[in-house]
Amino acid sequence: MGGTSFGEGCDMVPGARGRTGGDVVAETLAALGARTVFGPLALGPFEAIRRSGLRHVSGLNTGAMADGHARSGGEVTALLLLPGEAGDLVASGPVVAIGCGAGREVVGSAAEIPAALARAWDDAATAPFGPVRVRIPEHVLLERTSAPPVPAIVPCPRSIVPDADLIALAAKLLDDAVRPVVIAGGGVVRGDARAELLALAEKLRAPVLTTFGGRGAFPVDHPLSAGSWLADPRTARFLADADVVLVVGSGQDVPHRIRIDADPGRLDQRALGVHGEARFALADLADAVTARAPDGVAEGGVRALLELVGEPEPPLLTAIRATLPDHSPTYWDRTPFGDLPWTTWDPRDSGAVNGAPDGLGRALPAAMGAAAALGDRVPVLAVSGGDGATRGMPELAAAGRHGLRVVWLIVDGGRDLVTLADTFGVATAASTAATVGEDLVDAFAGAGPRVVVLRPA
Repeated sequence: MGGTSFGEGCDMVPGARGRTGGDVVAETLAALGARTVFGPLALGPFEAIRRSGLRHVSGLNTGAMADGHARSGGEVTALLLLPGEAGDLVASGPVVAIGCGAGREVVGSAAEIPAALARAWDDAATAPFGPVRVRIPEHVLLERTSAPPVPAIVPCPRSIVPDADLIALAAKLLDDAVRPVVIAGGGVVRGDARAELLALAEKLRAPVLTTFGGRGAFPVDHPLSAGSWLADPRTARFLADADVVLVVGSGQDVPHRIRIDADPGRLDQRALGVHGEARFALADLADAVTARAPDGVAEGGVRALLELVGEPEPPLLTAIRATLPDHSPTYWDRTPFGDLPWTTWDPRDSGAVNGAPDGLGRALPAAMGAAAALGDRVPVLAVSGGDGATRGMPELAAAGRHGLRVVWLIVDGGRDLVTLADTFGVATAASTAATVGEDLVDAFAGAGPRVVVLRPA
């Protein structure tokens, strides 16, 4: 069981006698270990953030920024919301959104702020992760308060350990299976359970398919890696031929016998449901199942499937990835590549393919948040199509203002986008398929934001 611990003997906060509820918010975030806060400071309630030592990052889509910061930085991230603003937040992102509007928890006084934010922080960091919304009415943020200074806080997210009896039942089903198959989702990536998944798959000799969100959960070049073409009818037939399908960390609606998930809402009566974090459940299963001698049968089945459904990676995608520095995350909007970034792109050590095939204008702000988390260690790549670029273009001003090391590749962008990007004072290259590799290398080597516009052939 988890529970936030509040320290003792903390020094008094300078100027505490003139503090407001907004100051208590800033103090609490700092006490929880936050270093960066996203959102607008235009209104009085959050003016205290400006007075604090916290770094503040603003922009148009700060919800996407906070989500990118949380995913690539691996830490809970604070987002400030204007009254009536919902925030562009997606499931399973460890973000705590603080605003005057709707929230799961409503804070009634400044004295309640530290405990409320600490609970939200723990919930956001507990699988299946946030986002978590906390409502603090405007009058609470603006009013003077005599609430005591906020001491150091030790976040204590809860561990969701699977039931041992259910693990034993799952292991028995897998041991009895002749053709087990595993489907790995984003919960494996977010829960850092890649090593445990690899150990289980190799012990069972089980092919592994990954969802779009789970891309990166299993090595793409492994002989048991069956790709991510789950929507293909031939993959459906491959799954139908399996006698046990184990789904872990995904809500993918496919016929299965076992489902492992930290979200109990995804478990149902159609299969054996194991409530637990992917890394704990997979590690326990890997210990419990009987190792099988490699006989090449599963690997042969994977090769046969990939010969049917596998699409070659377009040379342009290969050229882009060849320039990407190690550990650099990528964020994607809808592009002319369609689903291929989620089916052929190898994320290598960057962990995941972030974004969505139908996304519009979200890739750049999310990548900016990631860049705020990673600093100068590595650049972050955002990729958009020409239509999504028009939505994301205004974010360039914030990228330049904050000096974020993000490279934005716009695929099939015209000359007008080059001119428009230039107006924001961001170094921009007009590129072609023949020069994009060289242009990206130059962009990745630079400081601050860079734009590469790949013109239509």
